Amino acid sequence: MVERVLAAAARVLEERGYAGLSTNRVAAAAGVSVGSLYRYFHDKDDLVEELRRRSADDVMADLSQGMADAVTMPTRDAIRHVLAVLVAALQRHRAVTRALLHEVPLGAHGNVLPEVERQLAHFTRMFVASHAPDLDRVEAEARIHLAMGIALTTCLRIALDPPAGVSEDRLVDLTAELLTLGLTVG
Repeated sequence: MVERVLAAAARVLEERGYAGLSTNRVAAAAGVSVGSLYRYFHDKDDLVEELRRRSADDVMADLSQGMADAVTMPTRDAIRHVLAVLVAALQRHRAVTRALLHEVPLGAHGNVLPEVERQLAHFTRMFVASHAPDLDRVEAEARIHLAMGIALTTCLRIALDPPAGVSEDRLVDLTAELLTLGLTVG
């Protein structure tokens, strides 16, 4: 029942956005009564939060595997691989991510995917420590801070709003080149 309701909520969110999401619409799309929906979710924000949590968990699983795969790759290839994995994961959860970024009142959703950001920052710290060990701590933290902003913002833009006429691969390649320079060149 919960899975059916959440799948319906994701469909309604994709079709109508956050403003068009209601418990009545979700219940109808799931083929359940509104009363049954309320046994599991208090309101539409409760539905959205569960979708956000599940999306983040799924993105995290992909990102963790992508990072593990990238450990033995050359620097630029590793960065590109992680970026491509993140873009693909965000695209799979486009409806939820788009709603959280553009429609849902901030409140508890101020950071769309905080778990993903923390995991990516942890990986980036390890990456910089092994690929640019001569950077002093303050310089490394400055570069990591900027790299996080570039990586997350760019991956979201590639996944949700790519420019016409430019391939996803080209955008990922350009981002990887930029991050490689920023994280490793002394």
